[in-house]
Amino acid sequence: MKIWEAILYGLFGGVSELLPISYSGHYALLRSAFNLTPLNDGGGYYVRLALCIGVILAINIAFRSEARTLGREVMILVGIKKRRRRDRYDRMRVRSIVIGLFALLPMLLSLIFASLADHFSGLIYVALLFILNGIILFFCFRTNEGGKSERSVLLSDMFWIGLGRAFWVLPGLSSTGISLSVGRMRGLNNAYNTRLTYMLTLAFECVAFFYHLIRALLYGSFAFAILLPMLFTVLFAAVAGYFAIQYYRYLMQQNKINFFAYYSWEAAVVVLILALINA
Repeated sequence: MKIWEAILYGLFGGVSELLPISYSGHYALLRSAFNLTPLNDGGGYYVRLALCIGVILAINIAFRSEARTLGREVMILVGIKKRRRRDRYDRMRVRSIVIGLFALLPMLLSLIFASLADHFSGLIYVALLFILNGIILFFCFRTNEGGKSERSVLLSDMFWIGLGRAFWVLPGLSSTGISLSVGRMRGLNNAYNTRLTYMLTLAFECVAFFYHLIRALLYGSFAFAILLPMLFTVLFAAVAGYFAIQYYRYLMQQNKINFFAYYSWEAAVVVLILALINA
């Protein structure tokens, strides 16, 4: 894989994974437009693994305190680490982690059905799903902000958020967008909805890391030449992802989230034009 391809994958991957604009849709679009080396062949598996690492780093940098607390509590819950006397027991944080599993478990279905998404990689399908992604964002964020926080969120809320995110594998749909939209519809307040979405993304990406690692070891072809593209992918994905999160926070404060709905529809137009050119 060429360095410029790795940089492009890092840039668009870091941004599209962490904004509600669909990583899978942009992957299909850019691959078709620039004839990029695929991420499901040869060394591409390792670049996809590097992209996963970059996204994890971006979320950890943007949510340092939340990510550190989440990691510590998870390790304590599974018995990897013992709680020290000076560590304050945060019942609400533990509750959030436990009920968060009700969202994470349905999300893992997307890994099982990831290969099926290849059947929807045609540009017409991608354009239609981009349109659907925009419609979901547009109408969900026209509803009033709810009042639910981590103290009042229900198991059913978490389940529907996780189930919605399971459909992110379809190119054109966004896991971040669906999570934010379903959270909004279930009455979560904006601050908690944002934090929950990115913490779920962090948890999912940690699981996905091992998924992509296994695929890379089984189907990929490793060579030392792929290390440099991997490094560039991690670096650019982490930096781009961090600024993407900050940009989302800014738009949320300005109440301009519908920008992403309009963007999704514009992306659909670009995909349709590309489909006509390639016809």
